[in-house]
Amino acid sequence: MAGGISAKKEPQIIGLTDAQLRAVVEDVDPELIRIGHEVVARQKQETFREAWRNHWGAGMWSFVLSCALFMEGYDTGLISTFYGMPQFQDRFGSLHKGKMVIPASYQGALLNLGKVGQLCGLIITGVCQERYGSKKTYIWGMAAMTASIFLAVFAVNINMLVGAELAMGIPWGMFQTLATAYAAEICPIKMRGYLAAFASVGWGGGGFLASGVLKGALHLKGDLAWKVPFALQWVWPVPLAFACFFAPESAWWLVRKGRFDDAKATLLRTAKTNFYAENEAEGYIAYMRHTDAMEKLEAKNGSWLELFRKGPPLRRTEIMIGTWVVQVANGNMITGLTVEFLKQAGMSTKEAFNMNLILHAMGIVGVGLSWIFLGYFGRRPIYLSGLVTEACCLLPIGILGFVTKTNATLKLTGALMIMINLIFHFSLGPVCYSIVGELPASRLRSRAIVMGRFIYVVMAIVFQQINTRMVAADGWNLKAKSGLFWVGCNFVCLTWAFFRLPETGGRSFAELDILFANKVPARKFAKTIVRDEAAEYGVQGKEAVDVVHDEKEAVEDVQIEDASGNGRTTTHTLT
Repeated sequence: MAGGISAKKEPQIIGLTDAQLRAVVEDVDPELIRIGHEVVARQKQETFREAWRNHWGAGMWSFVLSCALFMEGYDTGLISTFYGMPQFQDRFGSLHKGKMVIPASYQGALLNLGKVGQLCGLIITGVCQERYGSKKTYIWGMAAMTASIFLAVFAVNINMLVGAELAMGIPWGMFQTLATAYAAEICPIKMRGYLAAFASVGWGGGGFLASGVLKGALHLKGDLAWKVPFALQWVWPVPLAFACFFAPESAWWLVRKGRFDDAKATLLRTAKTNFYAENEAEGYIAYMRHTDAMEKLEAKNGSWLELFRKGPPLRRTEIMIGTWVVQVANGNMITGLTVEFLKQAGMSTKEAFNMNLILHAMGIVGVGLSWIFLGYFGRRPIYLSGLVTEACCLLPIGILGFVTKTNATLKLTGALMIMINLIFHFSLGPVCYSIVGELPASRLRSRAIVMGRFIYVVMAIVFQQINTRMVAADGWNLKAKSGLFWVGCNFVCLTWAFFRLPETGGRSFAELDILFANKVPARKFAKTIVRDEAAEYGVQGKEAVDVVHDEKEAVEDVQIEDASGNGRTTTHTLT
């Protein structure tokens, strides 16, 4: 071929930076760290089925604690759907053009005051989860949940109901991030993405339960139609708190607290009997300490301020916040007021509630599909594809807003909303939790997830106000035309995700630390080969620095030889 030989581009290989080499812990047997590195390498080779068989205890406990999210999905589904329930309208509504409706200002207040409560709950979790552990924080949240439900069940006016939503929002905020951080830390590499993604089942499944309960409650008379759905929330707190009492604490949290024997007990308890060979559990704990020592470069104290420290911590925080904001601004929020949306457009109450039931069922189906896709595709491809396909549904909804309303156009609008909810729940919804659980440094994990979720809730308050006014009869009354607004928001999200969102799947926490420390671009995360030389060779301190520098010189010699021989080079960046 004219012009010379075309060389195939080799993947980049990176290793510990000099700062990380100097930081790795020296008071642990290096041989144990090497053994722990081999345990982690074996985890990465497991299939999901093998990981579940070997670590089913971790998966089950993560699943149990994540069930708390059904409560928030249930209540959020109740409130937004109550707006279209005649009994609720008669009790709390105001007369508008001959009909009883919930004023747009109170619709926003009921949804957004709950979010204000969530902000308080998030702050509580950000402090308590790292200080007292996941178990104690979870049980305290369940106690608060039990008490706050009383306010909703016995509300006598809409203002009291607003206060009840504020009170219930506090424990919801506590559960939102606690379960995700717990799943990321207690599960092995090939399970943590799936179990973190299960959080999305909570919202989808809770909304589905709410839709079914409300459809049945339509036949109840008077206040029972809305009191009974609220009272059913008491089913959850006591059994979940009881189960959490017997759950194991995160081994990573125990290591950070210096409780190494307890951390070992957690590893043995969450794996099948005799899974770890001699010294392997101790080696895994040593590897956790090795990772924690590297992360002290980014977050020595694990404080809030360290989230914004220049370098890898700030980059991770930006990606964390961006990932959560996409959850709000992608366009799925248009489905949050489906019942009122379709009723205002002319659909009957029964048909609107049936459509809403199908919509929430798609949430459960979607997460099931996400578990399949996660096994074949990375987090980043699923995330980008979800944004694109959502936009393809939002655009026709916006166009239908300019078309004369018929039964066919209403059903088409409802079908597109169902598709949006399905797409969201097999892509953006569950994959977000996989990403945010894996993305932060372990020492900052609970605070980083809380920070991102805090921004999410603030943005949700803003967008919810816009959404209710676009749909409400006494608001802007844009109905389907609002789809065009969400298409624009979706495009902004897609642009950010393409350039800034890295692939986090299939990596150990130490590997992610090395990738960020080496400033690898987001689009190259998936193909970059990561080396942790200190753990591979079982060396520490000055010996580790010497080994890595000797290897670097050897690689550079190979590069020169290859370049002179066939024009191909291999990149090995170690500093």
